[in-house]
Amino acid sequence: MIRNRAFLALLLVLIFPALGQAQGSRERVRVALGAISANTAVIPVAREAGIFAKYNLDVEPIYIGGGMISVAALTSGDVQFLFAGSTATVNARLGGADLMIVAVQTNRLEYGVYVATDIKTPKELKGKKVTGTRTGASADTAFRLYLRSVGLAPDKDVVFLAVGGSQQGRLSALQSGFVSATVLTPPFGGMAKEAGFRELADLRKLDVQYAGSSVAALGSFAKAHPDVVERFLKGYIEGSYFYKHHKEETLKWLMKYMRMNDPKRAEEGRSYYAELMPELPYATPEGIQAVLDFLAVTQPKAAGASPQDFYDMRFLKKIEESGFAKSLGAKK
Repeated sequence: MIRNRAFLALLLVLIFPALGQAQGSRERVRVALGAISANTAVIPVAREAGIFAKYNLDVEPIYIGGGMISVAALTSGDVQFLFAGSTATVNARLGGADLMIVAVQTNRLEYGVYVATDIKTPKELKGKKVTGTRTGASADTAFRLYLRSVGLAPDKDVVFLAVGGSQQGRLSALQSGFVSATVLTPPFGGMAKEAGFRELADLRKLDVQYAGSSVAALGSFAKAHPDVVERFLKGYIEGSYFYKHHKEETLKWLMKYMRMNDPKRAEEGRSYYAELMPELPYATPEGIQAVLDFLAVTQPKAAGASPQDFYDMRFLKKIEESGFAKSLGAKK
């Protein structure tokens, strides 16, 4: 049933157009994206720039949505990699799934909290309806962490509602009055401000290290195809470098991916994430531990788990030792 649902999701919610069949002998790789946002745009931008092709990969980015639906696509084998929030991946591994994080894009919370104009303080969110898309999505996790930090209990003091459509769906829910608050990143945060909503908090400024968007694969796939994992990560790392240092080309493809026609808004998103992206996307024990601490409230297994059991950095270590990242700077 889960496999069928994941397969249907791949067919029905394909947002970024398929970019043709595999060319020549390039290996086809499908990547599930947990959101349509400026940070996940690294994958389609790298595809369009021909970066993955340099590593003999034909990468197909597919929007599926955050939470367990994206995890299901990976565990069913419909995709080879997942690029989404770490919370769902860690939770799935706690439940016995053979998932392993091989890269973490940022170790910070990446959202702003946007609220209706009548809400002036965090305490005024009590009793209100809010959304973080769906349970387990990175936006949902970030929102719940914020509420806990201000003394509010998610699902008790605040009512969480699920909405579809990633960030656009959350913004629409806020604009329609369906919810009183949500979490957004640029360019959607700027759109919310233009529409008259207030940014109650910038979660990047919280003194919290948290594994955000990550790249994950099945442990069995990584063991059987280490060369594919390494080549994919090289493409991802070079794609991130391109994203940061080739502004005009990145904006062109970012706007295509996000179906935008405003370069100013697109640049808000690009620069926001360019500042957060490290040269090498290592997971940290502290970032994964924060995920486990968050999950421990509802998942008893998380309390005694070791963060090192949820990520495999040997591929990145090999890439680093080869001098790959430094060579990108030399090509600038």
